[in-house]
Formats: sequence, structure tokens, C-alpha cells
Amino acid sequence: MLLTYPGVAAFALADPLKVGCQALFGFTDEEAWQDDMKEKAIELWGRSPREFFQTVGTEWLRNHNPDHWLMRADREINPPAGVKDYSFPANLTSPDAPFALAAQAFFDFTDDQVWNPTSLAIKDEYWGLAPSEAIELLKHHAYTLFPDYDQRRAARPVMLLKHRGQLTQDARTIIIKDIRFENEASFLRAHQGSIWHITRPDLQKVNAHSSELGIDQATDDVRLLNSGTLDDLRALVESAWEAHKAKQSNQIYKGGV
Repeated sequence: MLLTYPGVAAFALADPLKVGCQALFGFTDEEAWQDDMKEKAIELWGRSPREFFQTVGTEWLRNHNPDHWLMRADREINPPAGVKDYSFPANLTSPDAPFALAAQAFFDFTDDQVWNPTSLAIKDEYWGLAPSEAIELLKHHAYTLFPDYDQRRAARPVMLLKHRGQLTQDARTIIIKDIRFENEASFLRAHQGSIWHITRPDLQKVNAHSSELGIDQATDDVRLLNSGTLDDLRALVESAWEAHKAKQSNQIYKGGV
């Protein structure tokens, strides 16, 4: 609804996760992106896409660095100045190709960083590790989960990443659609972000993974109770948006005084 306003863009923390899981496990576009497919177990792996997203996103990467997905978002929202992506051809026949592609999606590494043997071992200062270390991290988890990973992965093609550009150049307000953990909410509040909790009383519950538990409501958060029609929700959102703009304008005015 808010995307109809000028200068508003949406960003999903999970999009790089889904792109990387496509590379890592050979998901089709439908398996990765269609809501009606993500709950269905994939016979090859014995798990659903949602289960993979939860495992990789939380157990693998958040447990490695609790701020991983916030850092990944910041890297895309505020790209580092002066960084050049020197082109280097991808070797999709390499046994490590799925891991290299996934590391590129999860960490926003350049082609040169993941495919150039000379650059592979150079530490990325933003992440505090080299691309080769990120690849080894993914390999460790993948082979622990699936000792026969290579045989399973060979059943599906290895393809270049399908990047999903999320932000427009004129974006002044960015909506992050999937804040799931307290540290993520705290980070946004500390950076003048506003947390909106939209709840629906009769919503069907999903599995009790830690990423689905939600976050606590803080004093200055906005709560919208979605208990009516779509038009009712639209009215609530519009009212909250106008209040948000007024608050932002007041903060700007005070800052300029």
C-alpha cells in the first residue's frame, strides 16, 4: 500500500537469502519465490524452501553473525563508494560453484572476489573474512546437513545468480518488510527507523521457528490491528503514514532550529 507513494521503496532482508539458496540447492524460481510453493517439501532434499530459508538464514548465518542480514541490507542500501566490480568469468563447472554463487548472494561479493583465485583469499574488510572463508563456512554447514550434498546437487543445473534489484534511485523512504528478530528492530530504532506491527487476530499460525516468533512492541512503535476489510486496513495504513510524515517533518524542523 505504501509503495503507491512517491519516493517509497521496499526492501526484503530475505531476498538475498532466497537468491543464495537458489544457487546452493538449485531451487526453481517458483520454489524460491511463489508463496504457494515454499511450504511444499522438495523431494530431492526432503525439506521445503521455507525450512531451508530458516536454516540457512538463522542457524547458518545469523548464528555466525547476528547482524549478518542487517549488514547485507546496508551494503545494498548504502553501497560503498569507489568499489569497482572487475569482471571475472564464472566457472560453473567447478565443484564449488554452488557455494561461490551462494556466498556472492549472501555477502554481496563481486565477481572478481569469488571467481578470481588471486582475490578469493583477500579479506573483505566489511565482513571481516575472505570470500574463501565464506565459501568454506557454507560448505561446512551443507555437508553437515547433507553428507551426500554433491550427489543431490548434481541432479539440478548450476546457473548464474538472478539478482533482484529492490531499490529505485529516487527512494527516500525504505520499507523493510521482514524484520524478525529483536536486534534487527533495535538497530532500526537506533537509526531513526519506525517499527510498525500489523497483526490479525485470526491469522493461521506457522511453525514455531525462532524467525516466526515476532518482535516485542516498544513504546514508540506503531501497532495496526488488521481485523477488518482490505479497505479498513488501507485506511489504517494511510492514517499511520500521515502521522509518520508529520513526525518526520517535526524532527527535521527541530534539527534545523
